[in-house]
Amino acid sequence: MRFPNAEITTFDLMRHGEPLGGRMLRGSTDHPLSDTGWQQVTDAVMRHTVDGRPPYDAIVSSPLARCREFALWLGEEFDLPVQVDDDLAELHLGEWEGKTYAQVYEQEGSEQMSAFWYDPARAAPPSGETLAELDARVSEAWRRLLANPPGQHVLVVAHLFVCNALLRQVLEQPLSNGLVMDLPYAAMSRLRHERHALGESTFIEWVGR
Repeated sequence: MRFPNAEITTFDLMRHGEPLGGRMLRGSTDHPLSDTGWQQVTDAVMRHTVDGRPPYDAIVSSPLARCREFALWLGEEFDLPVQVDDDLAELHLGEWEGKTYAQVYEQEGSEQMSAFWYDPARAAPPSGETLAELDARVSEAWRRLLANPPGQHVLVVAHLFVCNALLRQVLEQPLSNGLVMDLPYAAMSRLRHERHALGESTFIEWVGR
């Protein structure tokens, strides 16, 4: 903390665990967590417990089942308020929704998929959401979190592209770097936001633990 009297809000961003169906281009396809996925996110949160309780004051979640169901369970288990924010839903992948990588390669070849992973800001999925559209709504969600945080320590349960977009807000990276963080299932990243005498600052404490 650079300012001794700063007002601090800590945000832990967690990617959801493994969904039913395993790895695929899921996007907004609404699959729940598998048993393995439940274990992954439970373990991730319990690693941060203090006296048997998670350190959070509140939880904010994507509306999709693989995030929402765990967030609601955790909130009920530990009497924590839960907000569901539609702007934290994953990037809609258009014609790739619900397909495996092998299926897309077989149907379309590898060129468009490779272009998407290389620079998702310029190569959107066919009929899908652009990275600029995702960034605009995630920026609004982030603005609301900073303006009216629901607690001093907040768990945000979201998705690969969404967590990357939130981290990009802080790093102020170009949109072409919209997927630079390789975050495995249940990976956590911590942001610290300070309101101080000279204004406001956000710092990344760690990524992908």
